[in-house]
Amino acid sequence: MRDLLLVGFLFVAIYYSFKRPYLGLAAWIWIALTAPAEWAFGFSQSFRLNLTIVLVTALSYMFVTKHKSFPMTGLTFWVLMFGFWTLVTSVFSLSSNPARVWADWQEFIKILLLFLFVILILRKPLQIDTFIWAIVLAVSAYAAMEAVKFILSGGGHRISGRAGAIADRNDLATAINMSIPFILYLTQVTRHRWLRLGLWGLLALNIIAIVGTFSRGGFIGLAVLAFAFWLTSRHKVAWALVAVLMLPVLYQNAPEDWRQRQESTTTAVEDSSFVGRLWAWKISTMVAADNPFTGGGFRATVEPNVWNYYAPDTPDFGPIYTVPIPEGLSPKAAHNIYFQVLGDHGFVGLFIFLMTLLLALLNSIKNARLGKRCGVLWYRHLSNALVLSLVGFGFTGMGVSLAYFDLLYAMFGLVVVMVQMRRSLVSASAPDAASRTPAVSKNFTVMPGHHPAQIRKSL
Repeated sequence: MRDLLLVGFLFVAIYYSFKRPYLGLAAWIWIALTAPAEWAFGFSQSFRLNLTIVLVTALSYMFVTKHKSFPMTGLTFWVLMFGFWTLVTSVFSLSSNPARVWADWQEFIKILLLFLFVILILRKPLQIDTFIWAIVLAVSAYAAMEAVKFILSGGGHRISGRAGAIADRNDLATAINMSIPFILYLTQVTRHRWLRLGLWGLLALNIIAIVGTFSRGGFIGLAVLAFAFWLTSRHKVAWALVAVLMLPVLYQNAPEDWRQRQESTTTAVEDSSFVGRLWAWKISTMVAADNPFTGGGFRATVEPNVWNYYAPDTPDFGPIYTVPIPEGLSPKAAHNIYFQVLGDHGFVGLFIFLMTLLLALLNSIKNARLGKRCGVLWYRHLSNALVLSLVGFGFTGMGVSLAYFDLLYAMFGLVVVMVQMRRSLVSASAPDAASRTPAVSKNFTVMPGHHPAQIRKSL
């Protein structure tokens, strides 16, 4: 049955993607985050769903999109520079298996293609919302289903990802933290009462899902995300009272093994899992110290020859002493986006990556302020959502190896699109826009006020 559903979805997606490129883009991100072929058991597993949608979307963009332009912003430059630098580091990789390194590079190029098509195709608020709905349906809907299982099992069900890039429970927790701000955005721009109530329920279930992953990093990221949301909220006193009254009760009623796992963060240096991460962080740093420009190439720390070469020097390296790495221990992934990039692409690669994150964050903050000043609320809400999502990724990412995550580069693309809409935004908020007609430029459409549902006719 699942195979037939996937085949049906593929034909429908191809049909609508060719008519509307942004629908192909929405299908693209949904497939990338859910990996639906891995949910099936029969003939559809051999289908190249993502490749098919990518090709159809590219053809649709070429033949359907009338006004083509390439938004070259500062963020665009840094993302493309990071892609170029990964090419350089792959050439000088320390891996004994170059084929694996180039396979990883090709996978990353596919993710950069997603970024490029986001900035090329998305032009109007409805198109952006469709893309965001696809993200929420991919990540948050699955998290909500798992949260229901967690509740019905009395906390006994351990939540983890099913397939794709977020199969690991820590990776899933990161993706949920990144998606929660988009749920909040949709609650702010959705006018249908019952749909909005459903989104609030989805938000609650996603919070429970993070608890159900038993991910310590995910829970810390959620706490940081909640604090960042509180700082941007207009109802700080009300939310603070809710937190003071509810959090102690919820914590005391949480499963005992979950509380024990969260409390183990206070004794992290005694935790074997954390010690394994320290080893990987130390090796990443040593690789970068010896190869400051190019690092060790993709997945440097999990390369056996690299791991075994640096393992004997790890105990006394750095400010924290760690026990010696046992002989024969399998190499461990970096489990930290910053050390991951440092070990893979050196200090130069880390600088480019940090510049990309910083520029995306600063642009989103600027966009939010501009949306507030111009009175374009949907633009302000979405920019705030991107700020929160980037913050959630920045903190939760300190416990996962997701520096090359599809959703992150999709968000970078959204930030570029929002930056490109600034000129139209200012025009839309000018005095002659009092009639509330859309401000239409050659490539972008912006409506003043709340959410421009009526611009659907212009699509």
